[in-house]
Amino acid sequence: MTSLRNLSILAAAAAFSLNLAACTKRNTELETDYATKKASAETLVNQIDSSMATMKADHDQWKAALAADAAKPGADTSKINSLRSDIAKHETDGANINALVDSTKMYMNATPDQGDAFKNADDRLGTNFNDLSDKWKSYQDTHASINQRVQQLAVTTAGAAITDSAKAKTEIKKATPPAKKAMKAEAPKPAMHEHPGVTRNSAH
Repeated sequence: MTSLRNLSILAAAAAFSLNLAACTKRNTELETDYATKKASAETLVNQIDSSMATMKADHDQWKAALAADAAKPGADTSKINSLRSDIAKHETDGANINALVDSTKMYMNATPDQGDAFKNADDRLGTNFNDLSDKWKSYQDTHASINQRVQQLAVTTAGAAITDSAKAKTEIKKATPPAKKAMKAEAPKPAMHEHPGVTRNSAH
């Protein structure tokens, strides 16, 4: 009986050891996965945080440029209004990205001793990172596109303003009649004076 009991204890201990080893292996894989995701998320978040201030400055410059374009003669108000609408949407997208950044940061400080919460943080961090990465790439592409359109509009508007100015000068020139040249006054001929008592060609 003692031997059987000892064998049972040994078997139970062996099974516990195997389960513990399995759990340790699973946790190690989870920790490695989490660490990888966290490193990628930190890199992306730092890039976004460092870029947003510069992009905000670009937005302000765009708005000022569009206001200047709108004040010029021959301005394409349709394109200007379209760009203003796209910039407003772009800024809304930027605010949503910042909110997603904050959400991602919430899952970047989990620790293995949190058990199920750690596994949940690993899942959420992966999902948020993928979503943030996609949105950030789209945001950058849109930013570059709007910047190019604003610059092209500035060139087009400046050209239209120069054309309108030249056209206006031409119209003014056509409307003004040419000044008539003053006729040059003919110099008076010297008067012939007769001297009384004098006879020309008189014979002596």
